[in-house]
Amino acid sequence: MNKFSHIELDEKKLANQTVDYILNNQNSSLISSLFINILDPRIRYGDLNKHIEFLKERLSHLEFIIDYETVEYKNKMSGYQVLALDNLGRTYDNSRILSPLLYEKENFSKEIFWASEDEEKVYQNICSFNSFEDKIVSEKKLYHVLVNSPFFNVKGWILYYQKLLDVKFPEFSEKIVSGKIIIKYKPFKGKYFLGIETDYQSCKNNFRKGWWEEPEYKLIIFEKLGAKKINKVVTFERFAHPHFDPPALNFAAFFGSKTMFDVSENETVFDNGTEKEFLDDGNVRLYNIDKISEGLKRHAYFYYDMLYLTTNEYIKFVEESFNPVMYQS
Repeated sequence: MNKFSHIELDEKKLANQTVDYILNNQNSSLISSLFINILDPRIRYGDLNKHIEFLKERLSHLEFIIDYETVEYKNKMSGYQVLALDNLGRTYDNSRILSPLLYEKENFSKEIFWASEDEEKVYQNICSFNSFEDKIVSEKKLYHVLVNSPFFNVKGWILYYQKLLDVKFPEFSEKIVSGKIIIKYKPFKGKYFLGIETDYQSCKNNFRKGWWEEPEYKLIIFEKLGAKKINKVVTFERFAHPHFDPPALNFAAFFGSKTMFDVSENETVFDNGTEKEFLDDGNVRLYNIDKISEGLKRHAYFYYDMLYLTTNEYIKFVEESFNPVMYQS
C-alpha cells in the first residue's frame, strides 16, 4: 500500500462481498447486470449458489491502483467471445451475436423493475421534457449539420440526470457548486464527507455531436474548508462498482440497439427518427419524431437505479477500507 495513502483496498475482500451480494440478489432486477461482464448470456445458470467457485474466479481479476490520493482500477476479467468461419474458412470474431441475448436479459430485468407502481410514479414525475430540439438550417448546410443528429435537448437531459441523481441517491442531500463542478455529498467519517462529483461537460459535448452517453461521475472523500472550498482526500476516478461497470447497458450500446438495424449479414441501417421538412424560404426544418425518446428516458432511469444498488455495496466496502487516522493533512 502506498505509504502516503489512507485507504487500503483489498480486492479479495471485495470479491467475496460481491459473491454474497450476487447470491442474495440473483432473483431481482439486478440479474441483467450480471450478464454484461460476469455471466455468459448464452448459458442458463439456474441457482447461482451452485456456481460459487465460478463466480469467485470471474471476480478474481480486479486490481486497484492507488497513487497518493487517487484510486483507479483495472478489471482483467476476460470477455465472452464467439469465433466463426467465413466462406473462405477464415476465423473471425462473431461476438456481435451476443448482443441480442444481452438485450433480452435486460428487457426481462426491466419487466421486473417496471412492475413497481412506485417506480413508475416517480418516473412520470420527472420525465416530462422534450428529448430533442428542432433545428432550422439552410439547404446548403443540411448534410453538414445532419451528421450531428439527433439534436438532443442538452439542458433537458442534464437536468434529468441531476433529478435522477437526487431521486436515486437521496442520502447525498447536500450540494456544492463551484464553477462547472457539482458535488452532491453526505457525511462520511469524522470530519470527512463522501461526494459524487461531475461537471457534465463530456455529456454536453457529446450531446451536441448526436451521441448519447451516461455522465462521468467521480466518488470523492473530502473535508470542507469553506462554503465552496474543499480538500480532497481520496478521488475514485470512476463512480461505479468495479465488478458492475457498467451496471446496465451503457447508453451508447442502448442507443445503438434502438437506432441500428441489420438488414442482412453484411448491411446495417441507421435510423434515429430524425426527419426533414423543406421550407419555402430555402431552409430545412430538422426534427425528431420521438420514436426513441421514451425508451432512452426509461433506460436512463433504470440505469441510475442499478448504479445505486451496486455502488451502495461498493460504498460500504470503501467505508470499511478508509482509515482517517492514517491521513495526515
